[in-house]
Amino acid sequence: MADATRLPDADTRALLQQIAARLAAERPTHPMRKTLRLALALTFAARRHGYGTDRAATAEENVLAHAPDVEPGLTRAQYAQQLLDAAGGAR
Repeated sequence: MADATRLPDADTRALLQQIAARLAAERPTHPMRKTLRLALALTFAARRHGYGTDRAATAEENVLAHAPDVEPGLTRAQYAQQLLDAAGGAR
């Protein structure tokens, strides 16, 4: 569930923006899936902080706390925009 009460920290904001860029660039018209949200949070956090590290686990949790839930019918591009909004807007 997205944490709309506060803005993400710089690391989480960067991860949200990177995930959004990936979704917008690769198959943007395809449907967004709940499982893809989870997979991208894990993948991007692990790439940034090292697979299996405590910092990667924390980063993944933070991304998932701020990333909106995936609603049926959303495309990857639409969800990418939601991620940018959750990150505090495109910068």
